[in-house]
Formats: sequence, structure tokens, C-alpha cells
Amino acid sequence: MSNTVFLLITEGDLTMIDNTGPSIFFSRIVLLVMALLMSTITSADCVKDLRGEVYCGAGRCIVDSKGTVWCSRYHDGDAEITSDGHVLCGKGQCAKGSDGQVFCSSQAGGAVLIDGRGRVRCYGQCEPATADECENTRAQTAQAVK
Repeated sequence: MSNTVFLLITEGDLTMIDNTGPSIFFSRIVLLVMALLMSTITSADCVKDLRGEVYCGAGRCIVDSKGTVWCSRYHDGDAEITSDGHVLCGKGQCAKGSDGQVFCSSQAGGAVLIDGRGRVRCYGQCEPATADECENTRAQTAQAVK
């Protein structure tokens, strides 16, 4: 008799129905990877710079080594900081490989994963992250309606 693990995904929730048998280790790894991927899903973001100014973008925003906020210009796009403190962005999720290079999924909102050899693996294709894919847009202040 073999033991089977079933994963049930409903509206963003993940439930393990059976967690017994020799496949428990594998199923826990799958759950961990899925949880990590779900927790890194990006969307529109706003961040304050060092002076307290708010900047917003269609995708993830981060602050570079000089205190400037940079955001991905793509909905569900991502931003990563390089080892020298610069921000690079892409259409999908981005990751830094073991060689320090940042790659992003070529698909808007596409997932990435670093494999066991430190290589970036992407949904669709991998493309290098670039500064041209970033934006630096100051948020507008809401005006009261009279």
C-alpha cells in the first residue's frame, strides 16, 4: 500500500490532506517552495526615501545605496539591489544568481527560482534586470473635496 500526499489549493490557501509515509519529506519541500514563492509575489508598492518623500511604482520599490527609491515600472514587476548598491528592475520577479547577476522573468508577474547550482530559473524566459525597467515617481498628495 502506498502513501499519497494531496495538496489542495483554494483561493490562495494551501492545505495538505495527508502527511504520512515516505513522501512526507518531499511534500514538505514542495510546501516550503510554494510558500516562499507566494510570499515573494510582488505588486504595486510605495516606499519613503530618507527625507520622508513617498515614491510609488507599478511594481516593487526599494531604496538604493544613495537613498533614492526605485520601482519596477511594470505591474507585478520586481526590483533587486546589486552588490554595488544599484537597483535593477524587470517585468516579472527577479533574483540574484550565485554569480551576482540579476535576472528577471520576461513575463509580467512571472516567477523565478534559484536552483541548486545557484542559477536563476524563470517562468517564460530569463532576461537581465536593467535600470531602464525602473522608475522613480514621487507620489501625489490627495486633495480634499469641497
